[in-house]
Formats: sequence, structure tokens, C-alpha cells
Amino acid sequence: MNSSTYTQEVVNLHTHSYYCGHGFGEVAEYAEKACMQHLHVLGMSEHCPVSDERWVRTRMPFAMLGQYNQDCLRTQNEYVGKLEILRGFECDYLPQYRSFYKEMSEQCDYLLFGIHDLSLDIDSEYSVFWNTMTKQDLYTYTEIYLQALQSGLFLFGAHPDVFMYNYQEWDEETKACSKAIIECAVDCNVALEINANGMRKKMVETSRGVRYAYPHQEFWKLASQYPVKVITNSDAHNPDSVNDGFTLCKTFAESCSIEFSSYLIGKEKDTSIISIV
Repeated sequence: MNSSTYTQEVVNLHTHSYYCGHGFGEVAEYAEKACMQHLHVLGMSEHCPVSDERWVRTRMPFAMLGQYNQDCLRTQNEYVGKLEILRGFECDYLPQYRSFYKEMSEQCDYLLFGIHDLSLDIDSEYSVFWNTMTKQDLYTYTEIYLQALQSGLFLFGAHPDVFMYNYQEWDEETKACSKAIIECAVDCNVALEINANGMRKKMVETSRGVRYAYPHQEFWKLASQYPVKVITNSDAHNPDSVNDGFTLCKTFAESCSIEFSSYLIGKEKDTSIISIV
């Protein structure tokens, strides 16, 4: 299998079009903007729908799965030789969907995961974006994140520090949970993501001053003490944002003494084989 190495500045693997229910733009528009913004590899990563339609208010309906796949494949063919387009999914990890996500991993180029919902009950949703995070919520978030890292299904974990969106202060609890996530990522050889979308959100005012919703500097300073693989992605929700956050994230990473990993991408039959090195 012939493989090519790509450095972080020409890769974005976290992208959401109109399919996700809260994004904008067609897959082809993202490909066009990716070329204009000098990307060599674009990963489409809509939130993975599940058959029971959980999260359907803010996610792609399950019935649109085939249309999304066809759209990605058609755009891949149109951009052969100009842009490497990968087809993936961002999975809202909860343990009851692990078997389904295993099936999905065999039908696409890659999976990533994020923790957005802390409820195991299908009839309720407890979003980290909609609720103030308590200490118990923080430990629940961490436990689910560790399970996802340990599942062996995912190329990387998205915005591991997103719990700071609604948890105001860096304290002993956040430090302990962050350390657990980082150490587990190292043990499982799964990369963690510095996420540019958190920089686009409203700044958070704390007793220590104003900060990003995420990424959180203390989390990534802690991460710099470990041999953890770190990448960055735009988490774009409109075509203009497909790679607009790289420079800011690179500066942020350097301020935390972090260097980005690279990507090794090859082809096996009709599937791309991607690893982070």
C-alpha cells in the first residue's frame, strides 16, 4: 500500500455541512473552499445518525445517511488529483451505540468522537452546552470520554476540554479529569484535538479573566507534559471556516509547548487508511 504523509497545516478532518442539521453549505462547497484555503486533505465528518433517531433535532436524520454517503463519494470523484476527500462521521459517543459505531467504522474512512450528551436515557438529553456542569457531571463526562478512547473505534477524540464551556473554573477536579483523559489517550494511542470552533464562540468571563470557551490553556499545558498525539481541526460549520482557525490554533498550541502530529494516508481498495503519527 502506497502512503503519503501530510502535515497538519494542509489537513482538516472535522467538518459539518448542512447534513448535520446545524451546519450550512454543500459538500462540494467545502471542497471548493478547501482548495482555496490550501488544504490537501479534507475530511467530511457529519454527526453520525443513529437508527432510534436520538438527537434528530440537531443531527442528520438516519434516512439521509445514504444521500450523505453518495454526496461525499461523488465529490471525491470530482476532485481526484486536486484534493483528497475522506468520508467520516463524528460519533456522539454513548456506550449503548458502540456496536453500531463498530459497523459504521467498516463503511467509511474514519470515525472521530465527541461527548456532547451526558444522559444514558434516550428520553432525556443532558447537553454539556445547555447545562452548567457540576462536579458530578464532570466525572460523568470523563468516564464516557475514557470509554470512547478505550473502544478502539476512533481516529481521534474531539474537543476533550469542551467541559470547560460550562464549568467556569480550573480546579482540582478539572485537573484530575483532564489528567485521566490525557493519560488514557496516551495508553490507547488516540490523538486529541485542539478545536478551533470553541474559539469562535462567545468568550467566557471567569474570576481569572476572559478565556476561550475551549480550548482551555491549562488542559493543553498539562497535555504538553505527556507524549500524547495532538492535532487541530476547524470543526467548520460553514464553507468559509473550513481552515480559517489553523493559524490561531497553531499559535495557541505553541503557547502550550505543543507540536502537532502528522497524518499517514494510503489507499486499500476503495477505502482510505489513515493514521496519526
